[in-house]
Amino acid sequence: MPRLLPFTLLTICLLQPGCTSEPTVAELLQQGRDAIKAEDWATVRLIKNQLTERRNAKVEVQFLEANLYMNVLNYDAVMERVGIIANDKRIREDCMMLAVHCFTAIQDMPSVMRTLEEMTAEFPDNVDTHRLLIAHYYDFGALQQAMRHCERVSELAPKDPRPDRLMGLISKDFEKHELAIRHYLESLKRAANDPSFDQVDEIRTELSEVYIRMRKYQDAQKQLAQLSPNASESLQATAFAYQAESAIALGQFDQAEQYIRDSIRKDASLPYGKHILGLLAMQTGNPEQAREAFEDAVRLDPGNDRVYFQLSNVLRQLGKTESAEKAFKKHEQIKALKLEYIELNVQAAQQTENAEVRLKIAGIAEKLGDLEAAISWYSGVLGINPENPAARSGIQRVRAVQQQK
Repeated sequence: MPRLLPFTLLTICLLQPGCTSEPTVAELLQQGRDAIKAEDWATVRLIKNQLTERRNAKVEVQFLEANLYMNVLNYDAVMERVGIIANDKRIREDCMMLAVHCFTAIQDMPSVMRTLEEMTAEFPDNVDTHRLLIAHYYDFGALQQAMRHCERVSELAPKDPRPDRLMGLISKDFEKHELAIRHYLESLKRAANDPSFDQVDEIRTELSEVYIRMRKYQDAQKQLAQLSPNASESLQATAFAYQAESAIALGQFDQAEQYIRDSIRKDASLPYGKHILGLLAMQTGNPEQAREAFEDAVRLDPGNDRVYFQLSNVLRQLGKTESAEKAFKKHEQIKALKLEYIELNVQAAQQTENAEVRLKIAGIAEKLGDLEAAISWYSGVLGINPENPAARSGIQRVRAVQQQK
């Protein structure tokens, strides 16, 4: 079998007299697009020079120039050319995406979002546009919009497990259990044929959490039993803790104790492991051990109102009434913050450019000890207003706390 010529040599051959009939302007444009996809910038430049010598090829030349300038991060030059040629139907979709990348580079997020939404209206089947909107809406906390674009990607890319994985996570966080299960199972189904997807263990663990919330403990155990031995230590620790919680609910206390030991051995800093240890101690009549475990859990996870509630019950059982009242009061305060957090999330989803709402949510996340969420919300504020001083100082403050841990 004869060897195929490399892409660059084949293109050069096509451009040389005598090699073949002279390509049309349209053919040269397509070759340029193929070279752009291959990131073969020498060939793009060669084709651009060839088109420069043709009549009525100014649009094509400027399009290739815009991509060449994008490769060297000259955003002003890109936008100068895109502004002239973007109305040409042949290249409008590509030009709009170039503009998105330029706006992103200069952190002009309102223009990014406006351009992407325009693209979904003009080119509803452009899957990359929907994927970018998913990422941005998720970062902004506009989860309803993120879900809408996830659904579209799931339709356009029926083999991709990622959109359903994210829809499962969002549904879980909003306690839409049946919907979360459906999306998680669909993601697992697709993941079976996608060797590049590496989040199966995370899905099984999150899915087991949903099953536990619905008191489907055996379904949870079935998912956890399929966890890969190569899963991260923290993920294995979480999985063991879920196994323990399921075993407690099923009255399998000896198994639960072993699972808890395995969880703490894998990651002693996991709050959930301490939490379940406390639950097991309560079930087996050891309130003092339960108190120690719950106190460890709230120290590791100060935003968990459930643990404070259970700690207050144990303290009351031990006759420590004053401490019990303090723990219960903390439970009530955190619960109120979480309700406000949910209400503000709904407001943020409806008002995608409201920086103040996102700033409030970030502050609540910080108070609850959810540092990653706090950074995400503060970043969402900066996406709307890059100069917001409260968001900038908030990120610095949270990162300083993370470094201390």
